[in-house]
Amino acid sequence: MTETRFTESASAVSTTLEHEIISSLFKTDAKEDLIWILARIEALAEYPAKAALIDYAQKAIALKDRLELLQTRERGLMALIETAQNLTAIRDLDQVLQAIVNRARNLIGCDIGYLSIYDRERGDFYVRATDGAFSEKFKQIRVPRDVGICGFVARNRSAYCSSDYEADSRFAHTNLIDSAVTDEDIKSILGVPLLSGSQVIGVLFVGDRYIRAYNAWEMSILSTLAAHASVAIENARLFEQSQDALRQASEANKRLEQQTADTQIAAEAHERLTTLVARGGGVKELCDMVSNMLDGEVVCLDEGEQPTYTALATAHNELGHHDRIAWNDSYSAQDKIHAALVESRTLGKSVTAYATEAGICRVSAVVGGRGMLGGLVIYTRQELNDVAVRIFERSSVVTGVVLLSLERNEAAARSEIPIVLRSLLSQPQHDPDKLARQLDRYGINPVTSMYLMLIKPTGSDLGYFINRLRKLSLLTNTLIDEIDGVLVMIGSAGNSRQTKETVTKFFAEHTREKIYGVISEPVEGLSDLPGRNDGLCRCLDLLPLLDTEGVIFDESALSLYSILFKDKSRSDVTAFLSSALGRLFTEGDARKVELAKTLICYLDHGHNAKAAATLLGIHINTFRQRLEMINALLADWAQPGRALEVHIALRLWQLQDWRRSD
Repeated sequence: MTETRFTESASAVSTTLEHEIISSLFKTDAKEDLIWILARIEALAEYPAKAALIDYAQKAIALKDRLELLQTRERGLMALIETAQNLTAIRDLDQVLQAIVNRARNLIGCDIGYLSIYDRERGDFYVRATDGAFSEKFKQIRVPRDVGICGFVARNRSAYCSSDYEADSRFAHTNLIDSAVTDEDIKSILGVPLLSGSQVIGVLFVGDRYIRAYNAWEMSILSTLAAHASVAIENARLFEQSQDALRQASEANKRLEQQTADTQIAAEAHERLTTLVARGGGVKELCDMVSNMLDGEVVCLDEGEQPTYTALATAHNELGHHDRIAWNDSYSAQDKIHAALVESRTLGKSVTAYATEAGICRVSAVVGGRGMLGGLVIYTRQELNDVAVRIFERSSVVTGVVLLSLERNEAAARSEIPIVLRSLLSQPQHDPDKLARQLDRYGINPVTSMYLMLIKPTGSDLGYFINRLRKLSLLTNTLIDEIDGVLVMIGSAGNSRQTKETVTKFFAEHTREKIYGVISEPVEGLSDLPGRNDGLCRCLDLLPLLDTEGVIFDESALSLYSILFKDKSRSDVTAFLSSALGRLFTEGDARKVELAKTLICYLDHGHNAKAAATLLGIHINTFRQRLEMINALLADWAQPGRALEVHIALRLWQLQDWRRSD
């Protein structure tokens, strides 16, 4: 009876446990429940169905393990699929690498994940992306191919795991790498290669900060992820290459468009320059056009490197910009421009002369058939671009054409000047009507008064001075040429004073050699020119006797003495002064010069002492004291026959420039 009741009770317990086993199989996290059920079964007293129930529970646990394994693999496969999709969608290589490391760490469930990429140039691996790492030393490590786990994986192109990194002797250790791994406190490492074809392009690692082993599934899943990662990396690399190629193509297209636009601009500029030359435009119009096209200040230089015309862009004039860079007259700037012109002529292109805070000076030599014609200079706030430089250089070529054309025209016009001048100054004149027409063609009205000027430089090339003088605006309507070593100028008498000042200043600035010059009183007719020329020639011969240079004298001041001392020497002049002025004349004596000035002023004012003293700026008593000293030196000066001779001698001494005695 008791045995029967025990059997019935055991059967009921078995049935309950069976139901619990079946229920646990359908729960998500029930492995611990099954283990607990197995323990309860084993604790039961022995009865016939106990062994079968234990086997049933053990199989349930095994089935649960298998289900969990399948679920884990399913999750891994789903993660791989998701990873592949995500990696395929990413185009930035750095994002791809970081995503690979993050996914690897999450899939395996490790403390750290990192990726080392092979550097083809240096032949080693460097850490490119990390997840879970905190050591900067570890992030900056570089591993050669012949050491470390990284080198082992790369050489063998297969996965490698180490449960205890420090104790593992299957690969070569180095202090540098080991210290970096120790600094990160890594104990266990699993690494798989990233392959592109047969080439190892990197190594994917996961690691833990405790000693552990990695199973085959973890190695397999990491290897599969590495394969996907290799494709993703290659895709990202190809995408970057395609983007680079696209960017290069876009840049090339932009450059082509810019070149096309630049070519169009250059063509339009060339057409404008050509049109200007075709319609007979001169240097002024050319400089104005270039200045406006390039927005700068343009200066045209002649063959002597002197400015002949300066143009400023219209926009600057309209805006009222007066802070022009302007032509720089400093010796330093002129030297740099000269050197740049020489270099430009040698290279056949424009060059930068100098640059300052105000702007940049670029120079292009203007070359013609016979050599250097001058130069074109442009001052701009900014450096010219390539197109602007080409336009500027083209402009210098066109300037050469214009200058050659002008030179031919001027040469044709100048070819008659020597003949006209000789005909005007020769005696007798032939065909006065023709000469009058020729003068009129050169802008000189033969009916009005004219002036005649003779200048004689010593030891200089008159051709250079003639060319420079012809380019002065005041001398535009002036006949200028050389006759028998003397520079001859004929122009309208209305400009004679200005012309005298301009020419005097010109020679003072452009030569250190002695020059002698004389200008006539107004000449009323063509027939008076030959006689006036003879008189000026005598005056010109007198000036070396007086040793007076650098001054252009009026004919009236020299005509008397030119007759008195014709064919005489300087000693004759000195002898005359000594004879006429006695002890009053002593060269180099400043005191006697003051007395001479006093006496000539007194004579010029008709013996009016008060007027002479006022003009000299001295007191009347001082003036009278000077007259007493003059009487002591030259007692007979006031006699009627002597006064005129003394007056003439004093003026001659004055012509000798007695200021040299001051």
